[in-house]
Amino acid sequence: MLEAIRDKTDQAERRAEFHDEAERRHAAIVESGKTIAWSEMRRYLQDRRVGKAVARPAPRKLAR
Repeated sequence: MLEAIRDKTDQAERRAEFHDEAERRHAAIVESGKTIAWSEMRRYLQDRRVGKAVARPAPRKLAR
């Protein structure tokens, strides 16, 4: 029973940390007005995973 309570508490803490990090990242995007399109980031990560030497995608202004 105590282990289940500990597991639930750990899970809630991890979830809170995840949400806090998401809020910080979103605030940074809003402040800078720049982001990287998921299609570009995905291609970059896939290329890196297979060992290709690729340049990081450049952040761009958000379209509004």
